[in-house]
Amino acid sequence: MKRRFLVGTVTAITAVGGALLPAGAAHAIDDVTALNRCTAGAATSFTSPSFAAGGNNNTPFDLPAQMFNNDAFRITATGSIAINYLGTQKDVGGDPTPAPADWPLRGQNQYMLIAKVDRGAVITDRGRRFGTNEWFPVGRNSGCFRYVRPTPVSDDDPTAVLIFSYNDPNISDNGGFGNIVVRQWFCTIC
Repeated sequence: MKRRFLVGTVTAITAVGGALLPAGAAHAIDDVTALNRCTAGAATSFTSPSFAAGGNNNTPFDLPAQMFNNDAFRITATGSIAINYLGTQKDVGGDPTPAPADWPLRGQNQYMLIAKVDRGAVITDRGRRFGTNEWFPVGRNSGCFRYVRPTPVSDDDPTAVLIFSYNDPNISDNGGFGNIVVRQWFCTIC
């Protein structure tokens, strides 16, 4: 089983009756989840190199640091895709026209970058929950979101994978790709 190991450091307090405390304890007050650090723009625990998500397929991304309960994420993207054989280009932020009910993510921008997790769920910083294999909006900037799962990671129940696609009912005629960067904040007091 793969596990994420965090290197712990210790801070010595030199006062009468001094104690040794974990260096990370100072931010435990505001670390209900890593979402607080994400929304505050704190340093990330992991940042992926830029990678391509093709316009005509579902692109899986298995985070090297894995996805654990209450980790926070922000996904950013640049680029454009061709949405048909004629080469009509759309930015990864999509077209401002809301997608109808038969599209992968109705009500969101047509042709925008979208994602889902194959285990667990994500909850946006606005409180909207997207369950297993349910597409959520990314576009150029997903905003911060929290990953949740009811069970711990194990060999029988491995970590989730992020899967990227585009809000288009027919991706088979698409081309091009978006350049994606995934930022992750580890939950330290889960």
